[in-house]
Amino acid sequence: MLKNALRLLFVICFVVFWSPVWLPKLVGFTAWVVDRPDIPPEKVAGYRTWEANAATTRGRNAELKADSRGHFEVQALVNGRSIDVMVDTGATSVALRYEDALRLGLRPDPDEFSIPISTANGTTKAARATLNEVRIGDVRVKNVEALVVPAKALATNLLGMSFMRRLSKVEMAGGKLLLEE
Repeated sequence: MLKNALRLLFVICFVVFWSPVWLPKLVGFTAWVVDRPDIPPEKVAGYRTWEANAATTRGRNAELKADSRGHFEVQALVNGRSIDVMVDTGATSVALRYEDALRLGLRPDPDEFSIPISTANGTTKAARATLNEVRIGDVRVKNVEALVVPAKALATNLLGMSFMRRLSKVEMAGGKLLLEE
């Protein structure tokens, strides 16, 4: 009995001692498995894409359908990772929740939160960031300016005008939003 207790104690000590080495790798691998885009973006619910007709347009399109509240909420690929966003033409910039920014590899220092912004939850300060690529379906925009807001300052990520103004066409009609690259 004592022998088994000592073996168990040894195993627990071994695991605790080595956990700083393998635990971050396990968490990173788990995050990669959970966040990897395992279905093509054009198949994700909430929007459809199609290759534009060369005679009428020069880019790619994505058509987003409004939800029951009239909001356009979709999954976007940001820096290759899938995150939920709400299209907000009233937002000056793409605004990322701090929690999602961490998942994207953006880790602003506390002193970088110097940009005053107004949110639905009041005023706060945000940090500047540049996103390598933001993609909705086949619509892709590279080097998008964004703001990272402090934890719990936003309920959802906002896809604002720093993304939208880089598109050649943004049109809303009949509960649908057409984005054209």
